[in-house]
Amino acid sequence: MKVIILCAGKGRRFKIRTPKCLLKIGNETLVEKCLKNFKDNNIKSKDIIFASGFKENLIKKKVGNKFNFIKNKDYENTNMVYTFFNAIKKIKNTDIIVTYSDIMFSSKDLNNLIKSKYKFTTLVDSKWKNIWKKKKKLLLDSETLKIYKNKIISLGKKTKNIKNIDGRFVGITKISSNEIKKIKLIFDENLLKYPDKFKKIDMTNFFDFLIKKKQNIYATKTHSSWYEFDDKNDLKSFKDQNL
Repeated sequence: MKVIILCAGKGRRFKIRTPKCLLKIGNETLVEKCLKNFKDNNIKSKDIIFASGFKENLIKKKVGNKFNFIKNKDYENTNMVYTFFNAIKKIKNTDIIVTYSDIMFSSKDLNNLIKSKYKFTTLVDSKWKNIWKKKKKLLLDSETLKIYKNKIISLGKKTKNIKNIDGRFVGITKISSNEIKKIKLIFDENLLKYPDKFKKIDMTNFFDFLIKKKQNIYATKTHSSWYEFDDKNDLKSFKDQNL
């Protein structure tokens, strides 16, 4: 198994001069907390790849030289899905865990994801409304996500109608080697056809696109705390609420 940590973006909403994964939460940065979870689940350093871009050197300085880095040189004009496929070009015949780098999550949830029987599964929080209320973003930053018999049937569209949302996409996903091959073909094909759209497509909208192409994506539900840092208000809310 390989791990891809998506950390190429500039974090424009945060308006900071360093990669968002270097935000310090307590005594550790987000990326240090992330790496600790993988270590707790016996993932070796050599199997962790930083899909980097913006100020890659600062991340290298923080985490050391035990990890692999694959830079998306066009990070300013592309999005995380493009960064992901750029990072897996040389990876063959292995399952992959891909994670955002601006989130906090638990070692237990990661373990549940790794152990899941599903070939393509992503972490989903069914109790997300409590966090989003505290962030004061319940109506400002809600996305569709519908689940039927543990299969995700739609996600990724902005909405203010929160009554029928079944959960929140967390940002950590496990994909088997065979499923990787299938979705890479779909991405490559559509990148050629619609380069403007697929260079900038985000993860949830890409997953929704895959679902429409009959790709099965299943939910692994979180039973622990997690948090997402999109902007400075999220950081302030986290500290104010002592979450």
